[in-house]
Amino acid sequence: MNAPEDHRHGGNGRNGRDRDRANDRANDRANGRAGDGTPLRVLVAGGGIGGLTAALALTRAGHEVTVAERAPRYEPAGAGIVLAANALHVLSALGVDLAPHSLALPSLDVVAADGRLLRRVEPQRAGRGYGPTRALSRTALHTALLDALPPAARPVTGRAVSALHDTGGSVTVRFERTAPAPGGPDPRPSDPKRSDPKGSDPKGSDPQRSGPEGPGGSGEEAYDLVVGADGIRSTVRVHAAARPPALRHSGVTCWRGLTGNPGVTSAVESWGPGTKTGLVPLPDGRLYYFLVRPAPRRAPAPAWPDAFRRAFAHHRGVPARLLDGLDGPPPLHHDLEELDAPVWGRGRVLLLGDAAHAMTPNLGQGAAMAIEDAYALALALRAGADGAADRYRALRHRRVRAVQLASRHAGYVTRWRNPLAGAIREAAVRHMPAALQDRQYRGLVEPALALVREPLT
Repeated sequence: MNAPEDHRHGGNGRNGRDRDRANDRANDRANGRAGDGTPLRVLVAGGGIGGLTAALALTRAGHEVTVAERAPRYEPAGAGIVLAANALHVLSALGVDLAPHSLALPSLDVVAADGRLLRRVEPQRAGRGYGPTRALSRTALHTALLDALPPAARPVTGRAVSALHDTGGSVTVRFERTAPAPGGPDPRPSDPKRSDPKGSDPKGSDPQRSGPEGPGGSGEEAYDLVVGADGIRSTVRVHAAARPPALRHSGVTCWRGLTGNPGVTSAVESWGPGTKTGLVPLPDGRLYYFLVRPAPRRAPAPAWPDAFRRAFAHHRGVPARLLDGLDGPPPLHHDLEELDAPVWGRGRVLLLGDAAHAMTPNLGQGAAMAIEDAYALALALRAGADGAADRYRALRHRRVRAVQLASRHAGYVTRWRNPLAGAIREAAVRHMPAALQDRQYRGLVEPALALVREPLT
């Protein structure tokens, strides 16, 4: 979409004044005043979990934040999510308490396809003060993050980054509108407590905050820093990476959904020959489920219901009853893809979450890493925007790379189809020493605790 003339030329209208202010701040930093505590004007591209957490961390650090979200409005989206203690402690440090919105999981059970318990993980016992792992709907998590943001940092929906240019002192961003003119619903999902068992929450209806000439419009604006939090197919990453990486297919595809809970009280993951199913209880009598099987990219789903049920027929017990009870195929279907290695950005264009390091969900740490990224990014900006890319990468690369590779390996192991290999896998899980299991969990949590010990300002 072409922008009006007054949005393209500095000195005319709001956008020209914005560029002038950004250039003034860039000149101040060039004259030796970098890192003097002057708030930065930051654009966060993407209003998902990572983007909203980044907006929260950056506003708490005193910066002026605009969040641009491509979607025309926030709708109930996704299914469920499990957050371990590392993510919960970072959110708590940012003033977000998920206890009212979530269910504390007493255990995470790994079972064989025939229902035999292989391993019961009780995360709260791994370390004093860690607290439980919590499960909630993604809509509830988005709502909690939106509620924690100050009004000035609330996302502007229907606005996407189409191009950007890092001048060294600021970043000029071109936008395109992806929604009708502002005036529709507030960019916020409704209260998940009013949702039905299928998760079909009604939308909120408060007026949106921006006008046609403000953040909701199209055109160009200048920022001190741009943060790409726009997901696995990030537009910002294309501009931020010298050689944008291709996505790597994990070899499996996944179905997800929400349904009524038939009585599941703990998270359960069932491993079969090449396939995996999972069940996670949520508040309000709902159940989050997922089903994973090997498949080429964009392979058609098995016919519903018979072929679909045959594909997972070797999973007994509750997973089988779940499939028998569904009145239609799972609503969400995605091939599981990842970036081969993290890409953090450069100069004044940085990346976080899936835009930086999309990973497989086998450890349930994708969102947690995005949440940690947001806090680390705010820490990296304490000394100003200059050099922030190097400081940010130093804080995050080793940590995220280790989690990404561990998740990739876990996914590889769960895809084994050979009966002998499956028996070896089950024996290894069943006989893993509890001390080793606890040490691995502490390795997930302790870096986050160390991160939040550092103040944001």
